[in-house]
Amino acid sequence: MNSLYAPGLKNKIVNLPSINSLITTSDGFVKKELSTYKLDIMGLCGFGCRYCSSNAGLGMKFRKKTFENASNNQLGRVISPLEDPSLSYEYFDLLPNLEGQLKRKSKEWGAGHTLVFSELTDGFSPNLVNKGITKFVLKQVLDRTSFRVRILTKNACVGSDEWIKFFDKYWDRVIVGLSTGNIDEDWTQTVELGTSLPSERFKAIQNLQNAGINTFGMLCPVFPDIVKDNRVEELVEMINPENVETVWAEPYNDRENWKVVQSGFQPNTYLYNWFEDEYEKKLGIWSNYATELYVQLYEHAEKNGWIIKLKYLLYENKISVIDAEKFSGLVGVLLQNKSGNDGLSKNKHISELQKNTF
Repeated sequence: MNSLYAPGLKNKIVNLPSINSLITTSDGFVKKELSTYKLDIMGLCGFGCRYCSSNAGLGMKFRKKTFENASNNQLGRVISPLEDPSLSYEYFDLLPNLEGQLKRKSKEWGAGHTLVFSELTDGFSPNLVNKGITKFVLKQVLDRTSFRVRILTKNACVGSDEWIKFFDKYWDRVIVGLSTGNIDEDWTQTVELGTSLPSERFKAIQNLQNAGINTFGMLCPVFPDIVKDNRVEELVEMINPENVETVWAEPYNDRENWKVVQSGFQPNTYLYNWFEDEYEKKLGIWSNYATELYVQLYEHAEKNGWIIKLKYLLYENKISVIDAEKFSGLVGVLLQNKSGNDGLSKNKHISELQKNTF
């Protein structure tokens, strides 16, 4: 198999019914300016990223009983994705449900809108790619709607000759991005289980750009060690910011499963201790880290002429008064926390910056 194909995990696959409408609007991604619609083709993908919000997110909680019953019936016991990253939820009725939805729509559906593939899971999960389901679904959407499709994945197979040939057929309606928040190969193998290595993802991006396929940068999440070691510029350069349409970036944000993330690091290492200090000891170090990440991105973007492409996703409520000053002008910043009734940030230090930009 092509070396760019992610190895994946030896998944414990549980088959579930899909939601009735697979293609739906996405308020969260509208706020991030990534898309207006989303399409997830499985309930939990075949990768095992320890920080994944899907493992403990609202969707998981909403369908908790369904997931528990299915895993118990099919695997013999109730398994949580938080305890076993190899767990994968696939939709047994995916194709007929998608067909039913597309039949009810006209070819003009989606005109002027972007659909992200995918929001909560990775549509290029190795099992679905290998079975041809990923390509079939994308072809159906591209042939039978007018959406522009934003592909977001950690599987470097998108940079293979096979997939570049596919994307080229829809060159004006497809844009491809690989989530790349780190450079270290060992880190990836212990934190983003089963995904393509960073070097493979960067190679895939270069292949896509060389072939004339539209690309975007997705530096999410960038962990604190990259900031501490001043490697943000190195990370940015790997995606060739001059050749991408937009660069999204985001720090690691608080998750209730932070101990699962921490378990991917050796005790007494910088990242292990960082999680301990922030979430156990509550020392409030996240604000400085998220701010310093922005500063390093801003300085590189300003110096190298791509500042207009920067979209920094900031959950700003935890930003301190001292750090808030460094966001002066809020250039390239997309605030993500819920606003107050006045439409301004609930963080009074950030809201003052907003007033000054009006």
